[in-house]
Parts: sequence; C-alpha cells; structure tokens
Amino acid sequence: MKVKIDFGRILPGLLLIVAGLVLIAILLIVAVVAFLFSFVSGFGGVAAAALELMLLPALLIAVGVIAVVTGVSWWGRAGDTRFVGWAGRRAMKDRLRIPERTGELIGVVIAIVIFLFLYENQLRGAAFFTSSFGGLAQFFFYGPLFTGMILSFGRAMYGRRNAVRPFDCMNMLFLAISAFWLLSSFPFDFAQFGGMFPSEIQFVFGWLTNDIGRALLTLAGLLSLVNMVYTGFLYAAVRSQLRPPRA
Repeated sequence: MKVKIDFGRILPGLLLIVAGLVLIAILLIVAVVAFLFSFVSGFGGVAAAALELMLLPALLIAVGVIAVVTGVSWWGRAGDTRFVGWAGRRAMKDRLRIPERTGELIGVVIAIVIFLFLYENQLRGAAFFTSSFGGLAQFFFYGPLFTGMILSFGRAMYGRRNAVRPFDCMNMLFLAISAFWLLSSFPFDFAQFGGMFPSEIQFVFGWLTNDIGRALLTLAGLLSLVNMVYTGFLYAAVRSQLRPPRA
C-alpha cells in the first residue's frame, strides 16, 4: 500500500486546528476569569458568552481535521490489505442507483413532515417545549433537521456518496454541538412529550422522563462525534480508490 500526502491541504488544515485550539484556550481563560469575578456586575454574562462562542473554534478544528484527512491518500490493488479491500468495495457502491436516490428524497419529505409536526405543536404551546425554548434553542433543535434535508437532497441530485461526505462530517459536528448545547440548557419537559400526540396513543410515551431525555441527548452527541471521525476517514479511503495515482 502506498501513501501520498498533499501538503497543500494538510498545512491549511493544521493551521485551522492550531487556531481552533488557541481560540479555545483564550475562551476558557476568559470564562474562568469571568467566573472568578462573577460577583462583579456583568461578569457572569461574559462567562456564558465565552462558553457559547466555543462553537466557533470547534468548527475550525472540525474543518481542519477534515482537511488533514482528505490530504492523505492511500491506494493499492484490492486484496493488498483488508483495509484497501474494504475501501475498494465502498468505492464500488459510491454511485447511487435510482431507488437509492428516491429513498433520499423520501427521507427529505419525512423530515419536512417531522418539522411541521414539531413546529405546529410549538406554536400551539405544547408542554414539551418549556418557556426557555427561545431563539437559540430553536436554532440548535431544528437546525440539524434542515441541514440533514439539504444533504439528502444533494446526494439525490448529484448521485454520489463520497462527494457529500465532508459536508456530512460538518453536519455531524453541528448535530453534536446542538445535542450538547440542548443538554446544558435543556428547554424540554420529556414527561409531556406524549401530549403532542392523539390521546389514544399517548400511553406509548409514558416511559419518557427528563433523565431519559438527557441520556438520549448525550448519546446523540457522542455518536455524532464518533460518526464524524469515521465518515472523515471513509471519505479519504474511498477518494483514494476513486482517484488512483497515475502509473
């Protein structure tokens, strides 16, 4: 197996990672200092703002990691190693067939229906959405749903999986950040989740509690981070098989 490193992609990626880490360190210092001086009027808000701004360095680091991963290519004949053989099989399935494209579009329609259902219940004042479900909470709650729809529509139109995977990675990071932010603010009452459905089936959701809701958000955030890393490496591996080096 041969490995090729594209420094034109890796260097900007490394710079983004370093910039993200430096920015995280600065924001943490600001948050700690503001917390220590929280007895001074206004400093408490500074700490909260610094923690909310963590989204920016996290995004920089994610883009940097994707750039580094996509800057490394490896290739070989199928069967040289198990890894190369696995990458080759995934590359053979890169083009979406008509039923698969149709499935992506059906997924978009289902996501739209879910959004309309949730938003209508929010407008009706469903008890599941508490008074702290403000503008920022709505952004993190509905945002991943819309970005997922855009990616599904893009796959259906373009007909390729691997070309969309870098955007999948960024969407998974967005989903993880959204899950952890909603976990920290928790503007929901999961015990009231069944109230959004007809009374005949509300008993199905009787097992839901706020503790279970927090566990689900934590699981969603962790799985999104793991899936982001996996998808990044899958993109690099399949890209190497789709674009073999010249002899």
